[in-house]
Amino acid sequence: MKSFRIADDEAISHDRVQAAILKPSKGKRNRADVARVLSDMEKSIEQITKYEQDMVHGKIKPRKHSSCIINERGPHKQREILKPDYMPEQIIHHIAVDAIKDAVLHGMYIYVLGSVPGRGAHMGKKVIEKWIRTDEKNTRIIGKMDIRHFFQSVDHEILRSWIRKKIRPGEIRDLLEILIDACEMGLPLGFYTSQWFANFLLQPLDHYIKEELHIKYMTRYMDDIVIFGASKKEIHKAVRAIQDYLIGNFNLHMKGNWQVFRLEYESREAAIMCSTLRELQQLDGDLSAMKIKHKCKMHKKKRKIFIAEQVLIRKEHQINALLEKYHGTIEMETMLHGRPLDYMGFEFHRNRTIIRESIMLRATRKAAQISKQEKVCWKDASSLLSYMGWFKHTDTYNTFQERIKPKASIKKMRKIVSKHQRRLNNADHMEECNRMPAKQAG
Repeated sequence: MKSFRIADDEAISHDRVQAAILKPSKGKRNRADVARVLSDMEKSIEQITKYEQDMVHGKIKPRKHSSCIINERGPHKQREILKPDYMPEQIIHHIAVDAIKDAVLHGMYIYVLGSVPGRGAHMGKKVIEKWIRTDEKNTRIIGKMDIRHFFQSVDHEILRSWIRKKIRPGEIRDLLEILIDACEMGLPLGFYTSQWFANFLLQPLDHYIKEELHIKYMTRYMDDIVIFGASKKEIHKAVRAIQDYLIGNFNLHMKGNWQVFRLEYESREAAIMCSTLRELQQLDGDLSAMKIKHKCKMHKKKRKIFIAEQVLIRKEHQINALLEKYHGTIEMETMLHGRPLDYMGFEFHRNRTIIRESIMLRATRKAAQISKQEKVCWKDASSLLSYMGWFKHTDTYNTFQERIKPKASIKKMRKIVSKHQRRLNNADHMEECNRMPAKQAG
């Protein structure tokens, strides 16, 4: 296992601190606390450097944080989010992450998604589409699972132990350990460091699934894990092994609602109808007696018997005799079995990908809300535009034409957001000029 040394002078260098000040300030530069920090960059860099040194040497303890409750996917799923101050906490978090980024990315499985630059939901979508459309055999069965209360349940001692293995002694390692203990239990949602610590901690699990369980196709989106295989037996065995590994190595537990299911597929089947329900029931009984595999169910408001095309070919003479006996008629139908994969906001079918129903509903409601406004504010315009990526990257063009386009002009929404952004950029430019020496500004 490769370990990384991060020199103290590199960890808190002038350029790194400046970048850490600027990055979390994006979109917030009209706030008084952010503007105050940016108004005197050199002084702020000095203050942050001193604050970091005082933290590492135990002179300052991490602050207590205010929290807020947010609704995720409706009012039934709530999360408690901690809100760190921009100065100094968010800046310190960015310094720490920037320092360890190479170490975290070095051992990371390529299809770990979420909170990693360039590895978002849209990359995951492309990868999963490629797998399920080019290798049907090894993606027949899906195992879908996630970790119960993952962020709240992270064991500090286990995370600290893993950091000590990967990061050699130094100022940045001391800072990481202090940030881990900023919250009494688990990793706080809302901290920039938490998502990186989470991916860092679960690296051994990713390697275990790929290298020891030999799962050909696997992806993880934070604590949501999806594995693909050729048989239910293989996937059930892998799920049990992952459960044991989580408990034994991380003191974490898998949610009880994990699923193993067949990915949606089409099959050609013979649909048999009879003149009366009594004849259909008798035919059903005779097929069972002859041990001919079939299903009797409602389809298009009529009760029918379905027989797979392969069975129909093998048992053609017996079935034809029964059809003649019970006045049955036969039609070939294309039937859907299994179910799509709902993951990362997408619904994956074998031949298409659509948007999750709840996301589609929110986009439709936002468009309806905008259609009733005389003057659209930039926040609503921006909110609607945020859904455009979902429509652009999925097979939902017709739905967009029906539900969104008649109610809101995307061109108009872009103009509103662009105008607001220009106003912010002009304010930032004026701020930058005010910070520059008079000669340079002139």
